[in-house]
Amino acid sequence: MRQSASSRVLRVPACLVLAAWLGHAPAIAQNRGVSAQAATDAAAAQVPRQAPATDVVGQDDVVPAIPQPAPVVPSLHAPLLRGVLFKVVPPVPASVPAESLAGDVAPSPVPAPAASYLLGTIHFGTPEEQGIDYAALERLLGETETFVNEADLDAPWQSAYDGYRWLPVEQPLSAMVGTPEFERARALLPTVRAQDLERMKPWAVLALLEARGESGGDATMDARLQRMASAAGKRLMHLETLEQQLQALDCVPAQEHAPVLVDRLRASWVLRVESAQAMAYYRARTLEPWLADIDRMEGLGEQARSVEQRARRCLLEDRNARWLGQLQSLFQDGPSFVAVGAVHLVGPDGLLAALRRDGYRVEAMPL
Repeated sequence: MRQSASSRVLRVPACLVLAAWLGHAPAIAQNRGVSAQAATDAAAAQVPRQAPATDVVGQDDVVPAIPQPAPVVPSLHAPLLRGVLFKVVPPVPASVPAESLAGDVAPSPVPAPAASYLLGTIHFGTPEEQGIDYAALERLLGETETFVNEADLDAPWQSAYDGYRWLPVEQPLSAMVGTPEFERARALLPTVRAQDLERMKPWAVLALLEARGESGGDATMDARLQRMASAAGKRLMHLETLEQQLQALDCVPAQEHAPVLVDRLRASWVLRVESAQAMAYYRARTLEPWLADIDRMEGLGEQARSVEQRARRCLLEDRNARWLGQLQSLFQDGPSFVAVGAVHLVGPDGLLAALRRDGYRVEAMPL
């Protein structure tokens, strides 16, 4: 039986909302392209040969094989939602009743609302891994007037933002998570300098781990789309400021978020598996099973689960609620192309469900 939205606990991968910030982080932007094999090798010394049941690790341990996503079983109550690209059509405005008009003038016909497009993005991986046809997206973008994404990837970084990403000098990460866990983080993120890792808040370290060590830049899906829209002369709009995005990412105090990072580092094979599964779900265009997989919160203890629930509220529910009115106004004003993190789309509190509740027609499109 599906849990209610209020009781469901969801680990939200921070990489799905991180692309705009990482592109501005000078010390981290160097850290692109850590290979899957490098992550496997770095984690090999801490993962048991069998599916790990504890945090105890041995030096001869190996990473378990990456499982394929579980078979998708359609619900008996609702069809499985497949797709990462959706056509969105606003409800037809109510016309003025003829009898309320003066004289015998017939009411003007109400024009059919224009269709917009809503794309769920993933913030790591190559176009080949994602299975994305950017030429097809460019054609659809050409049918619209406005391009909308989460935050402006070209927004200038301000020194006032540093407090969202860096720890105080007197409170280094190694003291917060412990020396063994800090050394595991160094092994898993070999291109991040130790002095920079010491300053990073737990959410930022988790984001890099979840994204296979990749960070923002012009190669990300989000950046490609914004460049494409800019080159096509589209009006560019953003659902939030860079600072609002940083506030959402940093909404849980670092000291309280540290147990989540500790649990992840002690069973880092989970991140390796989940990154592979996330890409597999995205490529298969099955976002709902991906969300269910995230719900299981594999490898987190009770304390970490509670913290992740708070982070989820900031990252998903609060932001979706803040975005919804803006999106509806944009869809009603004219055809738009909207690109936001894929996890924002699905679930009872997702954007697709909210739009449908308000009378919008939402149809999955092949991509």
